[in-house]
Amino acid sequence: MESTPVIHNFSHEAFGSRFWIRIAAEDAIYARNASEALFQHLDDLDFQTDLRHDSGPVASINQMPEGALVAASEHVQALWNFSRDVRADTSRAFDATAGALFRYWKDRGDRPFNPDDAAWQQIWTAYQGGEFKLEGCELSCVKFGSSVDFGAIVRGYALDRMAEMLESSWGIHRALLMASGSVTLALDPPGDSVGWRIGVGAHEEIKLCRFAMASKMADPTRANIVDPRTGQAVSLIGPVRAIATSAIEAEGLAAVGCVLTSAESEEFVNRGCSRGLWMPDGSKLGSATYFDVTERPISDTVS
Repeated sequence: MESTPVIHNFSHEAFGSRFWIRIAAEDAIYARNASEALFQHLDDLDFQTDLRHDSGPVASINQMPEGALVAASEHVQALWNFSRDVRADTSRAFDATAGALFRYWKDRGDRPFNPDDAAWQQIWTAYQGGEFKLEGCELSCVKFGSSVDFGAIVRGYALDRMAEMLESSWGIHRALLMASGSVTLALDPPGDSVGWRIGVGAHEEIKLCRFAMASKMADPTRANIVDPRTGQAVSLIGPVRAIATSAIEAEGLAAVGCVLTSAESEEFVNRGCSRGLWMPDGSKLGSATYFDVTERPISDTVS
C-alpha cells in the first residue's frame, strides 16, 4: 500500500472569488512554482474574459455601436462558441448575451418587480432585438441591445485552461482545482485513492477523478439566476449540481438545470456523454446515477 502523499495547497483571488490548487506527490518548490505560473495565467484570463474590468475586452465589446467589430481573443472565442452552442441546444434557456437582464435583477435589490416599469421594458425589448456575430476571430455588433456576460461559465473555463497548463507545461497530473467553492475539476487522485473527496453540501461527499462538478443555487435575496426566455428571476428549493468531463461544461449544465424543467433537463443532458445533473428535488439525471454520494466523516469540515 502506497503511503499517503504530501498534498501542497495554494490559493489566489481572481474573478472576484477564491481559487485553490491542490497538488499531490510533487516536490514542494516545484509545486509552488507551477501554482504561481498558473495564477499568473489566471490573472490574464480574468482581465481578458470578465465583465468586472471597465477597460477589458468584454466591456469594450458591450460598448460597440451597431456595425462595429473587434478582434476577439482565443479565450473570448472559446467562451462565445460554447455559449452559442448551449443557447441553440436549449432554445435560449442559456444566453451569455443576456448581461443586461442579469444586471437589472442584481441592481433591483428588494424592490417589488413591476412588469410595466419603463426601465425593465426598455432592457427586455433591447435584449430581444440585440445581436452579436462571431466570424473567425471578428466579433461584430449586428444590432445594439445585447450585453455579453460570461459569468455563469468563466470560472469553469479558467479551471480547464489551468489544468491543461498544469499537465502539458509542468507534467503534473495528480491535482485538484477549485473555484469559489462552486466549481471543482479533479485530475488524477493522490496515492491509491479512486478519486478526490469532494463535499456535496454539509454532510455528504463524492469521489471524482477526471471529472468536474459545479453547483448553482438561486438566491431569492439576490435574484442571481435569470431565465433568458422570460427575463424573470428563477426560484429553486435547492441547488443544482452537475458533473461533466470539463469544468466549463459542468458550469453550463448547472446553469441550464436551474432554468429548464426536469424533463427538459433530462432531454438536454442525455444528448451528451459522461454528464449528469442532481436536481433540487434530489433526482439524478444522466451519468449522475453512476456516482455514489456518501456521508462525510464527522471529523471533516463543511464544504
